[in-house]
Amino acid sequence: MQSKLKERLDVFSDAIIAILITIMVLELPITLHSGVVDYTRLFQSIGIYAVSFCFIANLWYQHAVIFNEADTVPNAIIILDLVWLFTLSLIPTFTRMMTSETTNINVMLYAGLCLIISAIFRRITKTVLHAKYTEKSDMRQLYNVIYGSGYLDSGVMYIVLIILGYFWPKVVLVLLIIIPIRSFISHAHEHEELNELEKMDTTEKRDFLALPLSEQRRFRQLLQHYFTQARRQHGDQAGQQQAWTEFANTAKTEFHVSDQTLGKWMKHSQPRDRQQHH
Repeated sequence: MQSKLKERLDVFSDAIIAILITIMVLELPITLHSGVVDYTRLFQSIGIYAVSFCFIANLWYQHAVIFNEADTVPNAIIILDLVWLFTLSLIPTFTRMMTSETTNINVMLYAGLCLIISAIFRRITKTVLHAKYTEKSDMRQLYNVIYGSGYLDSGVMYIVLIILGYFWPKVVLVLLIIIPIRSFISHAHEHEELNELEKMDTTEKRDFLALPLSEQRRFRQLLQHYFTQARRQHGDQAGQQQAWTEFANTAKTEFHVSDQTLGKWMKHSQPRDRQQHH
């Protein structure tokens, strides 16, 4: 029963989000002057629509990740999710306000709504993770996947944007586009790293999570760089081997781990010839 309820709530949330995006597109203003479209205003409105689209798309991704972690959905989650969807459904109205007139008050109200929506979603995230995990290291890893390791989508950032919106509303609009895009890219990297962590055995995972947070962060940076280089060398086994060698040498030097330990941590991501060798 609970698993079916989770699926229905997830599908319902996806449907609401799809409808919200459709409504925003349909409400893009098309102004005619002597039979000619006012393209300047149209493209300005598309830019404002992009702000809302990026914000909603990023929340959809976060929602998908957190609901993938939820085994069941207790009443608390259902209520929180419905409240979250209610506040999210106000986005088209606030978007229309900004397309009608991009004033400092309208931009501040929009940023304030983003703050409320993000705060409710953080509560949902906390409730789901605390219900499933007891280890802080596991919770921290999932928080990184959902929110990234940065601070740009934090509540503090939205408070700053509300203040800045009073003085520079158009600058804040640009920032409201950058924040979810940057956050989504960060999520993608963190999700790739989480997959690597999930492949580790229990002992290997414990050893890695025992590293100080600063070293874990540095290791993730090296891992991102290695994945990027390996993708660029797709089909070139020698190039992939060189990318692995550079990554391994740097990691062993900075973290003082043996080649054997590093091989266990990354045994599923090494070039094939090294996997066969191990």
